[in-house]
Amino acid sequence: MARRSQGSAAAPAAPAWVPDADRLLGAAARRVRVVGANTPVNLGEELARLADAWGRRSAEPPRFTYAPAQDHGELRRAMETAAERLERQGELGAVYAGRAREIAAEAAICEAAGGPGCWAAARRRYVARDAFDAQADALAAAWVDAPADEPAGDGERVRSDDERSPSSLVSRMRREIGAQRLPLRVVVAEIAPLAATGDGVIQVAKGRMITREDVERTVLHEIEGHAAPSVRAAALPLGIFAIGTAHGGDDQEGWALARERAAGHLVGARRRELGLRHLAARSVERGAGFVETARLLEARGARAPGDALRIAARVHRGGGLAREVVYLPALLRVEALLAAQPALGKVLSSGRIAVNAAMSLSSWACAIT
Repeated sequence: MARRSQGSAAAPAAPAWVPDADRLLGAAARRVRVVGANTPVNLGEELARLADAWGRRSAEPPRFTYAPAQDHGELRRAMETAAERLERQGELGAVYAGRAREIAAEAAICEAAGGPGCWAAARRRYVARDAFDAQADALAAAWVDAPADEPAGDGERVRSDDERSPSSLVSRMRREIGAQRLPLRVVVAEIAPLAATGDGVIQVAKGRMITREDVERTVLHEIEGHAAPSVRAAALPLGIFAIGTAHGGDDQEGWALARERAAGHLVGARRRELGLRHLAARSVERGAGFVETARLLEARGARAPGDALRIAARVHRGGGLAREVVYLPALLRVEALLAAQPALGKVLSSGRIAVNAAMSLSSWACAIT
C-alpha cells in the first residue's frame, strides 16, 4: 500500500474547491467508459466469421453490433460548465478544467459508439499533441520493418487462466499482487487484451495460450504500469490523481510501456505488434475502411489473416476509435521526461498523470513512497 515515508515532505493541503470538483469529475469519469462502449458485443464471433471468409479469399468487412449508446448530453454540458469555473482557480484549476473537457469529449465518443459520428468524435479526442507523434510514426515503421529478434527461450506455452499452473498469467498476477500487498482481485474474463486493470480488479484473458515471456511482461505492465499507480493515487489528497488529468490515460500507457522497455520486454513480437497497431490506427485517421486496414497489415507482414483481422478490428472498433495512435507517442514522451527530470517519475507512477501536468502536481505526490 502507498504510505508516507519518514522524512518526506508533507503534501500541501488541498484547496477548498477540490473536494466538490473531485466528486463531480469522479462521478462523470465513472460513467464514461470509452473502451467498453466501443467494444462490439459480437467481437469474438465476428472475428471467427471474418477469418473463415478471408481464408476463402473473401475480403468481407465486419458486421459488428454494439450495446445501445447512452445519452450523455447533460453530463457533457455539466463538464463544460465545470471547466469554465475551474479554470479560474489558477494552475491546479486548469489541470482539473482540462480533464473536465476531456471527459466531455470522451462522452461524445460513447454517444456515437457504433455509428457514423464515432470517427470524428475520436479524432477530436485523440489528436496529435507534439513532435513525439511524428517520431512515433518513424519508430513504428522501423519496428515493423526490422528483422525478427525474438527473445531466447524454449517456446513453452501455458494457458493464461490455468489455476493449477504456477507459471500461468492468472497465478503469476495473483502472486505479484500478494507480494506488493495491493488491494486488488484477479478475475478471469472474456477480454481482447491479455489483461486489463479496472477499479479494484485485474482481469486476465480466458483460455489464451501464451509464452512465459508474455506472462512476465503482462504482469509487469499491469502491476507497475496501472495497478500500483491506482493504489498510490487513492492515498493522495487530490482526486485528480485517480480521476486522471487530460491525456493522463494516454501517458499512463506510455509509462507502462517505458517500464516494459526498461525491463527488456519491449522486443520481438511485442515490439512488432505495437508498431502494427500504430500503423493501423494511422490508417483509420486517414479514413481507411476495415478491409483497407487489414490489407495494409498483411502487406506489412502481419500473420494473415488472424493478426491482420484482430488488429484491424481493434482500431476500427466503435466505427473508428483508433486510440492505439497515442501509445507510441506516449512512450517517447514519458522517456524524454524521465531523461530530463527523473524525479517526476514519482508523479507519473502515482496515478493517471500526463507528462505536461506532472510538474503542476509534483508537490502533492511528494509524500508517497
